[in-house]
Amino acid sequence: MVQIKPQDADRFLSRPDPGIRVVLLHGSDTGLISERASAFAKTILGKSDDPFALVRIDSSEIASDTGRLADEANTIALFGGSRAIWVKVAGNRPIQAAVEAVLANPPQDAWIILEAGDIKKGVGLRKLCENSRGAAALACYADNDAALDRMIDSELQATGLKMDPDARTLLRSLLGADRLASRSEVAKLCLYALGEPSIHVEAVRAVVGDAGASATDEAVDAAALGDAGSLDKAFRRILGSGTAAFVVANAALRHFQLLHRIKTAIEDGVPSATAIERNAGGIFFQRKGKLEQQLRIWPADRLMLALERLDRAIFDSRLKANIADEVIAQALLSVAMMARVRR
Repeated sequence: MVQIKPQDADRFLSRPDPGIRVVLLHGSDTGLISERASAFAKTILGKSDDPFALVRIDSSEIASDTGRLADEANTIALFGGSRAIWVKVAGNRPIQAAVEAVLANPPQDAWIILEAGDIKKGVGLRKLCENSRGAAALACYADNDAALDRMIDSELQATGLKMDPDARTLLRSLLGADRLASRSEVAKLCLYALGEPSIHVEAVRAVVGDAGASATDEAVDAAALGDAGSLDKAFRRILGSGTAAFVVANAALRHFQLLHRIKTAIEDGVPSATAIERNAGGIFFQRKGKLEQQLRIWPADRLMLALERLDRAIFDSRLKANIADEVIAQALLSVAMMARVRR
């Protein structure tokens, strides 16, 4: 059994332990989970040119074929070296038996990366990985100030920029719900400030505190309510104003994370009003009515599925920059259709 403290997670992932062959990444910050899973896979594979060294599997494939995971884990790499088996765990598909089979006969040259959502302590895969000698479970939750500062510093260092203390304080207050979304916002800010000696408060307000937030909120709410027509109009208006599609995708990711936190609390017995106040007390009162309506539409497990689709779209849009708008538009429409069916 290996207990990994949150502050030790990145250090653990940067030096794969040969005695630990199954790593579960779980929590509410889907962006951080995805970022860590990707970084861990790259560390495992190193500079390998083997196109089959990284295998991506959806949990539904494992659920229908329990032996699939063990077969993949024990397959010898075509050109030698290590392999990474990256599993997206969606919903409540039963794959625990497949993971137990791998732990009973651990592979010698492969690691299993389980990318999951928020799992309660003492339940399912989290319980298995926290109590098995050959596995580890890493919780991924919203960044605190120290983690945000490290992420901001890494982006600043890459561009050679400096940042005023007041600008950093304001920036931190606008980030934190999702690691990938936060990093994207900081990267956008650095691009905006290139050529300046330092990033000032005005730049943060202009870029991260986007004046187009109202239109973005309109698009996100339309997707969450299943209003495909309003979503299409708002999304086209946003693109026409020159705002990048990933801004809308990041906003949607943050909003659906908020919905998931509130809905999970409600399903755990917290009164609806209390859950909303704890997690969204600062939301503009004009949106609270829409938020309450969205919570009536979406159960927690469907919110996780929506988050996975948005997260995948953001990832794919970076790989396929020439069709990024279409990739994100399709993901938002898919989410809207999910909400429409629920309504």
